[in-house]
Amino acid sequence: MTESALNHAVDTDARQDRRAQLIEATMEGIRRHGISRITVAKVAAIAGMSTGIVSFYFKGKEPLLLETLKFIASEYEAALTRALDRSRGAEEALVAIVDVNLDEKILNPRTASTWYAFWGESQAREDYLRIFGQRESDMQVRIDGLFGELGSASEAEARALARAFDALIDSFWEACMADPAFDRAAARATCMAYLRSVFPDHFRGEATPGEKSPARPREAGPGPVSDGMLAPWTYRNAELFDLEMDTLIKRNWQLVGHVSELTGRGDYITFDAAGERALVLRDEGGDVRAFHNVCRHRGSRVVEGERGRCARSIVCPFHGWTYNLDGSLKNTPAPNTFGNLDKSRHGLVPLDLEVWNGFVFVRFAGNGPSLAEQLAPVDHLVAPYRMAEVVPFGERYRTEYDYNWKIIHDVDNEGYHVPMAHPSLQQLYGRTYQDLETGGVVYSTGVVDDRPARLWSVDKYKRLLPDFGHLPADHKRLWLYVGVYPNMVFAIYPDMLEFYMTVPVGVQRTAIVGRSYALPDDRREVRVSRYLNHRVNMLTDREDRNLCKWLQEGVRSSVFPVDMLSDLEHGVVGFHRRIKRHLPVAGLVDAPAAGTLASVNEAMQAA
Repeated sequence: MTESALNHAVDTDARQDRRAQLIEATMEGIRRHGISRITVAKVAAIAGMSTGIVSFYFKGKEPLLLETLKFIASEYEAALTRALDRSRGAEEALVAIVDVNLDEKILNPRTASTWYAFWGESQAREDYLRIFGQRESDMQVRIDGLFGELGSASEAEARALARAFDALIDSFWEACMADPAFDRAAARATCMAYLRSVFPDHFRGEATPGEKSPARPREAGPGPVSDGMLAPWTYRNAELFDLEMDTLIKRNWQLVGHVSELTGRGDYITFDAAGERALVLRDEGGDVRAFHNVCRHRGSRVVEGERGRCARSIVCPFHGWTYNLDGSLKNTPAPNTFGNLDKSRHGLVPLDLEVWNGFVFVRFAGNGPSLAEQLAPVDHLVAPYRMAEVVPFGERYRTEYDYNWKIIHDVDNEGYHVPMAHPSLQQLYGRTYQDLETGGVVYSTGVVDDRPARLWSVDKYKRLLPDFGHLPADHKRLWLYVGVYPNMVFAIYPDMLEFYMTVPVGVQRTAIVGRSYALPDDRREVRVSRYLNHRVNMLTDREDRNLCKWLQEGVRSSVFPVDMLSDLEHGVVGFHRRIKRHLPVAGLVDAPAAGTLASVNEAMQAA
């Protein structure tokens, strides 16, 4: 692929991402305002774009609404079709229908509000019927057939039972639309209870998340514990996900950016994770500070967007409460209406902040070891790269995928798959690749060899990679990956470096954020090597997406293998054991009963 073709592909992806962002904003606008009151201006405001950009992609409100409906209809149909195609028999198919309809990507307050808005408002119902009506009818016929296959006495009875099943699922869509804290596990348990009541001889081996299977007796107490890999339920359980956010994400260091992105007074970067919002900025004196991005008045964000600049103060866009760059409260509109407000007690709430080799990290909760202490065992490995001096190379990215965040690190934490799954990396350094650990820090290395490669980008990179005088001999052709527990990796190359980090969004929804950085160097051979490096990593990323997708599908299987590991996959079980040290409940072979997971974890910690 030529550079112009590559740039065209990147531009195309960017346009697709922009359209998807506008569709997401439209769904949020419908949720807030309804179809009749939604406007292009409101969509633009939610998306953080101008109305001109919205009009460029969608020629007015009506095309935007229609594309939004088509999007959720196609997402739903594709997910359901994939699930049914993988099912073996009517019983598995009905379970798949339940799971799809309760999946966070398919069913959430925005999609439910949009769905019912089109159905409920008379002017939009015609569009709904035209786009999805026939497919909905075809799907209903298929569901009727599934109930018939499982032994309904007559076609009429099968149809009646299927309609009740459909109405039950509809009730959960309505509940989710009204309540963002909708309990999916309880909803699934209700669906399975209905199916078991209708077909007493079926669905006996299907364990609802949080519910033990009647066919699998449990031991006394919380149940059997595994010292090896995490059990499949840990990738699907909403209660465990909540504990992971509180225990693993909030209490460990999360990367926000690099000091080079905060060049002047008032420059800021934001970062959201696990329900928390961080604001990192450079204050009047040039120091970098971190605060919760939460106004002390009503809880609004005090700044918008991923980055920006506050001139001399931070002004909340909701009511205009104003803060100094050191976080102290400066002014409030109509101060007399607040009685004796003590400004000194209502500044922005600070966050733990640490700068490690120029990279800025925050911690939302807890008081564990510093990042410098945590990563001290690899200081000697990263020291030659002058990480504190790098500057951004390309834009920050964020992409969401339909798999649990741990799945991504399960792939990352072993190189056994490289020869089969990553031909570009195998041709680049595969014979020298190693997964290593020192002082509790996992890292991997591969040395770029001088053998000819079949892939054009790999072969050219090997031939053209220039010498970098600041690197010692054993680093000049080294690709180094350093893991920062629990959810981040630094990828450090001779010519540049990057980070990528998982930001869990839901049980089966994860954002990957990252950015590339490099030392200033305008040599032509350096520019070429960085371009080729990017090509190799793009290929690897595409390959990893499939691996993660297949693993996420696998954890729903009744025969998902556990602890079938090569000695080369020690990093996977090491990652899992570390999680279980912080969350003992994650070591259970079976999920605790619904609603008890947190208390079981507490009891196991105390034991």
